[in-house]
Amino acid sequence: MQPLRIPGGWNVMFNQFASLDPETLPPDDRRWLFFFVEDILYIYTDHTRKRNKQVETQRLAIDLGWYPDGDPEGAFRLEAILDEDWENPLLTFESRSRQEIVDTIECWLFREFMPNYFIDEEIFRRNHRRKT
Repeated sequence: MQPLRIPGGWNVMFNQFASLDPETLPPDDRRWLFFFVEDILYIYTDHTRKRNKQVETQRLAIDLGWYPDGDPEGAFRLEAILDEDWENPLLTFESRSRQEIVDTIECWLFREFMPNYFIDEEIFRRNHRRKT
C-alpha cells in the first residue's frame, strides 16, 4: 500500500492505493485490472455547526480513481467533493504520476483543508480561483 499522511478527523472509507507506478507497468500486466480502477481511495470528514438556531452538517470527501477503469492509457483523477455534489467538485487534479497524487492529497489535507473546518462553498471557490 502507498503510505499517506492523514491528519486526525479524517475517516478512511476504503483504500486500495498501491505503491505501483503506472509508467513502469507493462500494458498487458493483470494488475491494471485490480489496482488502476475507479475506486482507489475515499476519505472524508464530517462537520457540524449551529447557525441561527439550526444545526448544519457537512461532509467533505477526497476521492481517488483511475480513469478509464483498468486502461493503461488512463490517469489518476483526484477530487474534493462537498456534500456529495459529484457534479461540482471543489478541487480536481489529474496525473499519471503516483507521487504527484500523493503530494496533492497531502497538500489538500494539510493546506487547503487545514485546519479542519466547516466550509463556506462560495468563499472557498472565490478564494481558490484567485490562487490559480
